[in-house]
Amino acid sequence: MDFSKLSQNQRIAVGGGVLAIISLFLPWYGFSSGGIGANIRGFDSGFFAWAGILLAIAGAAILFLKAMEISDVKVGNLEAEQFALILAAIGVIFVLLRWITETSLVKYGLFVGLISAVAVAYGCFGATRDAGLDMPTTEDFKSSGDS
Repeated sequence: MDFSKLSQNQRIAVGGGVLAIISLFLPWYGFSSGGIGANIRGFDSGFFAWAGILLAIAGAAILFLKAMEISDVKVGNLEAEQFALILAAIGVIFVLLRWITETSLVKYGLFVGLISAVAVAYGCFGATRDAGLDMPTTEDFKSSGDS
């Protein structure tokens, strides 16, 4: 694989995707008291945690596959960069919702997950701009045969 094919924004997104994978194994919630403690990893932190991270990873993977000329994903009228941006943005929202809905006993894994999802979304945004594409709209989801 020739990683020199990746633009700077694609590298940011893919790097964020790799960090997102790592964040799933880090403690997102936990406590320790008197030598007794417990940690809850990203996988076990609820739907918004793991779904948000998996959406961000999917966005990074779509950009990576297109840059490596392995696969070019298109959804409706959306190009790969636009679809990756949507997935990553929803991923950021989900991770934020996880943090907002459970603010006690937060550990560093949640912040790593949030930073990685934001990095993927930022990279996807930049890749969308680099490709000369507009931001996705609801019109992009309609098939070309709709009137």
